[in-house]
Amino acid sequence: MTEAEARAYDAWFDKPWGAHAWAVELAAVDAALPDPSGQTIVEVGCGTGRLVEFLAGRGAHALGVDLSPGMLAVARMRAPGRLVRADARRLPLPDAVADATVTIATLEFTDAAAVLAELARVTRPGGRIVALALNPKSLWGLLDRPTRRAPFSTADYLTREVLGRLGSHHGRAHLRGRLFTAAHPGFLPRLEPLAAWLGRCAPGLGAVQVLVVDRQV
Repeated sequence: MTEAEARAYDAWFDKPWGAHAWAVELAAVDAALPDPSGQTIVEVGCGTGRLVEFLAGRGAHALGVDLSPGMLAVARMRAPGRLVRADARRLPLPDAVADATVTIATLEFTDAAAVLAELARVTRPGGRIVALALNPKSLWGLLDRPTRRAPFSTADYLTREVLGRLGSHHGRAHLRGRLFTAAHPGFLPRLEPLAAWLGRCAPGLGAVQVLVVDRQV
């Protein structure tokens, strides 16, 4: 991805739908990592650096990893000195270096098993892996048909069963769901409480599948 393409991608998150999607993803990470201050947290597939910037602002020692030079060029404006260019399947990091690792919408575009194995390798015993993956069988996926548009058209989506099984290889795994509201953006603030409740009660409907793996001591 070029820097211009990365800028266009990043700008989407400042629009109503993008801001809503980012809020849902951020809430999911925040719930899984409620107190990041002082922790070393590695985000793999960091894109334009929004989460790295957020975590650093919460007091974490945050490091972002991405393979795209264009994405990293934009990310450096947010998080200079906190970024590494590398393949998610071969992280240039020592074993057990992180208190937590995070990846958002990355597993669908690479070898998910290999990436999760690398996240497990660099996460210390007692640490936590948080992986967010898109759910094409969700209400959002069925109504908006995102799989027809690039880059989603090239994604290899993971079912809840597969995602949970992959996670269970590396510790105590559990899945949550976060719901995107399928409505006009003007209604999003009013519908978000209902969407959050539905996401908790029926996680299979959530547009975002949240895999949390607690590494065994």
